[in-house]
Amino acid sequence: MNIQAYSLLKNLNERSNLQRSNVNGCCLTWRTWGKKNIDRRPIVLLHGGFGAWNHWVRNISALERDFHVLAVDLPGCGDSSDPPRPYTAESLATIISSSLDDVLGEHVSFDLIAFSFGGFLSGLIAHLQKQRINSVTLIGSPILGLTGDGPANDLIEVPKDLSEVEKKPMYLHNLRQLMVYKPESADELALTIHIENMAKARLRSRGIARTSILAESLKNLPCSLHCLFGEKDTTLYPGLDGIEKYVRDIHPSASFDIVENAGHWVQFEASEKVNTILSQILNKN
Repeated sequence: MNIQAYSLLKNLNERSNLQRSNVNGCCLTWRTWGKKNIDRRPIVLLHGGFGAWNHWVRNISALERDFHVLAVDLPGCGDSSDPPRPYTAESLATIISSSLDDVLGEHVSFDLIAFSFGGFLSGLIAHLQKQRINSVTLIGSPILGLTGDGPANDLIEVPKDLSEVEKKPMYLHNLRQLMVYKPESADELALTIHIENMAKARLRSRGIARTSILAESLKNLPCSLHCLFGEKDTTLYPGLDGIEKYVRDIHPSASFDIVENAGHWVQFEASEKVNTILSQILNKN
């Protein structure tokens, strides 16, 4: 691992406050930052499929300046344990919602920011937490369902019996194909995060992501809605127009930001721009 990449991840991890919450036999791992902002409304971060808290590696430091930040490893991902089977979007959302009651208490309002697959659970969580959720911000979530066509599906299966040296170029291909737009954005930090997360991921999320559950759950949302996408996000193939129209139809007041020359993992690839947009959303709310 690149020393600089290792140092950044190690520093963020060591500075975090670790909390664990057990819901129906599923133990969720939470990391929190921004202790000095403990009296401010907390920000809850949900990562993408096959990911972990480190999907937010380039955003946490900016957010913790002004907010109390909580990032969870979703069930079956990272350092959290597996959910009871069979699992559905609804059962996963219920676990996370109950865990939120544990780590936040039942009366603290919060803002929810969700990336990719995390977004598929966010609308359901918002309805479960309707008495206290303040806003939902979706980043790179295919609201109308993950397409079965397009470049995001042209991934290489990485055999488990290969050496790490043999696996690395395959992971790099998948990272560039799915997560980022500019090849140079798949740097050592991005690759390190991707390889570590894939080694830990047990949750199979694509089946849920190909459904309309997110689109349905955003109807009658009990809070404000904000959407943020990379212009070149391949998971939205062939384009953003239909998604924006759907959002405008059901939430005319929703904000809808598109970041140029950025792909699916837009909060990593264009972190400065995304951090500015998030700050504006959160301070306005």
